[in-house]
Amino acid sequence: MNYAALDLHERTVQCVLKNQDGRIVKESKTVKDEGRILSFLEGTDASVVMESGRNHQHIYDVLKERGYDVTVAHPLMVKAIAYAKVKTDRVDARVLADLLRADMIPESYVPGRDIREIRDLVRRRHYMVKLRTMQKNKVHAELATRWLKYEGDPFTEDGKVYLRSLAIDAVNDYLETIEFLNRKIHQLDEKVRRVVESDRYAKLLMTVPGISYYSALLISSEIADIKRFPDHEHLCSYAKLSPGVRQSGETQHTSKSVGNSLMNWIMIQCTRVHVRKYDSAITRFYQQVSKRRGEKVAIVAAARKLMRAIYIMLKEEQAFRLDG
Repeated sequence: MNYAALDLHERTVQCVLKNQDGRIVKESKTVKDEGRILSFLEGTDASVVMESGRNHQHIYDVLKERGYDVTVAHPLMVKAIAYAKVKTDRVDARVLADLLRADMIPESYVPGRDIREIRDLVRRRHYMVKLRTMQKNKVHAELATRWLKYEGDPFTEDGKVYLRSLAIDAVNDYLETIEFLNRKIHQLDEKVRRVVESDRYAKLLMTVPGISYYSALLISSEIADIKRFPDHEHLCSYAKLSPGVRQSGETQHTSKSVGNSLMNWIMIQCTRVHVRKYDSAITRFYQQVSKRRGEKVAIVAAARKLMRAIYIMLKEEQAFRLDG
């Protein structure tokens, strides 16, 4: 049995092949080219490991299609297991191969191609909205530097007429970009609506007051499969809604948790809408905590409670109940 490890980088890939005794059969550093990697692995019938990252998905798909047994490692957990004073690409690849040989690879979840396409859609829409917000902030900055004020929203039809009447080149450029982004966001919204119609998780999530069709699809695609979370606490941790804990002797304090920042953002946004507009067990819980601990702590606690409800909903395929 042979074990291959690929240490992927922006332009290069460090490859190593070890046998079952841990001896290096061959290793090389090559440019990031699937043909060269396939040539390196040809005739080895090796199990392959690589770390999760933005470079891994394409070669993962290629190798799976060729019949290789491929494992994707969680980079932070690998670092915790196999710390080395000397860190080079060659050392990293050899360590990965040894961990695979010892069956000690902390695996990272790899969603199917259909889920990845939905993730790309909702993340692209999220990015477009961020770009539009940046352009709007630029317009506000141009007005502020000239001590100009407009009562109301300057991006309504009347507001845009006023902005164009100022004959400021920078503002006109930003308005053109905003209009282009508006069209792209509208197109993406139409695609999202069509996908939601066939997404069973998204349909259940939309029964939660405060969760729109876009938010539902984003949450659904990031969760992908509720069965991969053993309980709601793991799901909350994934959404960065559970604080980390560091303890040494009698000393204990919380730390920033590691997880999905996009999930954290959308859960906080949906929870804010929910507690402001709807009377539910979660809203009442939020109000109680807010009185004692303040709004910032309360909104995270309420989002965590909503995440727990979502876990049960998706696990048992039940609609949301306002009474909890």
